[in-house]
Amino acid sequence: MKRITLALAAALTCLLVVGVGTASAMPTEETVNTTCTTNSKNVIGKKVTITVKGKNVAPTQMEFAECPVVKKVANKMLSLRIEKPKVWEGYRCTPTVYTKGQGTEEAQIVKYSCLFRGADTATEIRLSFKVTYDMD
Repeated sequence: MKRITLALAAALTCLLVVGVGTASAMPTEETVNTTCTTNSKNVIGKKVTITVKGKNVAPTQMEFAECPVVKKVANKMLSLRIEKPKVWEGYRCTPTVYTKGQGTEEAQIVKYSCLFRGADTATEIRLSFKVTYDMD
């Protein structure tokens, strides 16, 4: 009986040490608040500034808040020139279309709002950018 009790106590001690060790090694989530810029021949002015805001961003998903991925998403949305919701690189982008001007000098202003949510974390990253397309 003493052997079973001793073995059980040893097993519980191992589980306790593993549980405490795992809790102390948990990664910390970060907040992101940056801007990235890209160029597009499809928009007036050619330069596009993208605002990146994120909360609870896990270190494993931080790459989705960095400029290389953000630029890929923006460039894909700008190259499509289709104003409908689209998913790219894990972001769901929704455009809002505004029309400015009348007649032959019409310009189309599109504001894009993109959202990335982590699958196994509380990660939430938002992109927003506004462009003006020349309708001529």
